[in-house]
Amino acid sequence: MTDDPAIPPPPWQRLPPDRGQRRRRDPITREAIVRTAVELLDRDGLDALSMRRLADELGTGAASLYWHVGSKDALLDLVFDEVIGELRVPDPEPERWADQLKEIAHDMRATILRHRDIVRISIGRIPMGPNALRYSERILAVLRAGGVPDDLAVLGHHLLFSVVNGFTIDESGELATTDSHPRGEEAGTMVQGYITALPADRFPNMVAVADHYAITDNDRRFTLLIDLYVDGLAARVRAASR
Repeated sequence: MTDDPAIPPPPWQRLPPDRGQRRRRDPITREAIVRTAVELLDRDGLDALSMRRLADELGTGAASLYWHVGSKDALLDLVFDEVIGELRVPDPEPERWADQLKEIAHDMRATILRHRDIVRISIGRIPMGPNALRYSERILAVLRAGGVPDDLAVLGHHLLFSVVNGFTIDESGELATTDSHPRGEEAGTMVQGYITALPADRFPNMVAVADHYAITDNDRRFTLLIDLYVDGLAARVRAASR
């Protein structure tokens, strides 16, 4: 993560000002703080990411961290933007824009799954850091080069985050409020068995499709979800062109 003086911060972000001379004397940098925060997040999760714990990891005091990043919330903004910096968008190929959008979605999911609790951090945040701006710019370049009207390009770009984040929240169980419910293949098997045993005269449709409740392949489910999303967007583009 590097600060770009050509990109002003969004109006809601409250980072401390450039400290000038003292920054050069302080061995701790904002970049080091953010990198270590991401490592701590990946290893121990969001609940363990306190300023005191992060300061211990860096061998400094919590006051030094606040001096560099301002607040815990501002730190999470920086962590979120750091992870967004890992996301990749191909150069536009107008004839392949729909396939490229699918590739972008799969890369986004893979990146989210590499970083524990990053979806929790993303909730309620408007991604407008330097990496997020570059990422959005490249996605819009793919969409607009493919002939997607500007309004659909913006809405489609926003909905892409909603679709992928929603799936990964469910997939990872990051917002789960109970540990008593089974997950994954165990859940699929138990649900299938339960539905099969329901009275068929009262639940004829559920009983008829009970075997399909055992489908818990998240790769297959995600691929179908993204295909439906992109294919629907493409249909809107074709309609608009007519």
